[in-house]
Amino acid sequence: MQRSLEPPDHSPGRRSALKGGAALLQMACGMAAAKDSGTGAAARSSHFPFGPVVPSRPLRHWPVTTHRNTQTDLGALLLGKVSAVQMMFTGCTATCPIQGAIFAAAQDMLQDTLPAAQFISLSIDALGDTPASLAAWLHKNGARPGWLAVLPRPRDVDAIVEQLGKGAPRPQSESDPHLTQVYLIDRNAHLVYRTPSLPKPMQIVAALREVNALARR
Repeated sequence: MQRSLEPPDHSPGRRSALKGGAALLQMACGMAAAKDSGTGAAARSSHFPFGPVVPSRPLRHWPVTTHRNTQTDLGALLLGKVSAVQMMFTGCTATCPIQGAIFAAAQDMLQDTLPAAQFISLSIDALGDTPASLAAWLHKNGARPGWLAVLPRPRDVDAIVEQLGKGAPRPQSESDPHLTQVYLIDRNAHLVYRTPSLPKPMQIVAALREVNALARR
């Protein structure tokens, strides 16, 4: 499948750009901080649409079903990995195809250079989606091993959206009600970064590398 987003580029210039991506996210967050009237990193982060989440936010062990129709829970799925999580649903024709293409390009860029990284597409349509529809959506987007799709219980969707997106601007479109940020989760299943809406693939890759590097320090 040919992808319209940025193709993999392993040149020195690309590697330098990836290393700088996380710094750009930090810088953008800092610029927003200067405009905020709150005091302290923790107070400010709760109002930022993107940037580091301070303090990091532990995610609960919500039961989920994977696109392979296996039962697990979100916390267990995230433990021990550095994860990029997006919200989506297979019936979406507005932003979800773009989100799928972004993850596909980011996975291409990352290749197999970060075994601890994983991509997770989390459906917010727990009544409309099924493991089969999630598997078909991943296949359509050219997903490779390391990219999973999961389906939470209907009663948990709102809580998951709130936990991940707390402090972010609410969606303006009733036809596409989810947030289009990507959420970076560390090896302890804590939310540590939130990207801007519909981030560039290189931003996701840079953030995954940064989260992984922080875990080793």
